[in-house]
Amino acid sequence: MTIKSFWAIILKILGIYLLFGSLTVVPQSISTMFFAGVGDNSNDFIMSILIIALIMAIYILILIVFIFKTSWLIEKLRLEKGFSEDKIDLSVANSQIFSIAIIVIGGLMFIDSLPIFCKHIFTNLQQKALFNQSPESGWVIFYFVKTVVGYLLMTNSKFLVAFIVKKQRIDDQMQE
Repeated sequence: MTIKSFWAIILKILGIYLLFGSLTVVPQSISTMFFAGVGDNSNDFIMSILIIALIMAIYILILIVFIFKTSWLIEKLRLEKGFSEDKIDLSVANSQIFSIAIIVIGGLMFIDSLPIFCKHIFTNLQQKALFNQSPESGWVIFYFVKTVVGYLLMTNSKFLVAFIVKKQRIDDQMQE
């Protein structure tokens, strides 16, 4: 494995981790936008929308660069420089490393969201509140979806790895 492919794998793993972290960032940004609109001042609402849109655009740009433009990022950050050898001796295929990383990320998402999901369900049952009347019902749905996505990542990592590898091959062919 070359130094460049090693850094590409590391950067793509970070990009995938950021992508699944966005499952938390996006709903929080949307809820912030709604709370900003509660006040009387429309300038504050417009300013908060612009700031949230800017933050989301930066987040999406970072995701695209980390997952799909890794060779460009490696060149700009000069990550290949300073190594005495050109190769690292690893006998594992890139797709296997991506698969392991996606399974670990899915496991972390599952482990992180399942207890919170159960806590929200238990709280709703204790309060004997109807699901549609509870102020936390949106978060119950959110943590349920996050738990399911984490589980699906752990069990179906092959599909995401195939997409990443296919996209990487297309990008490599376009650069040649």
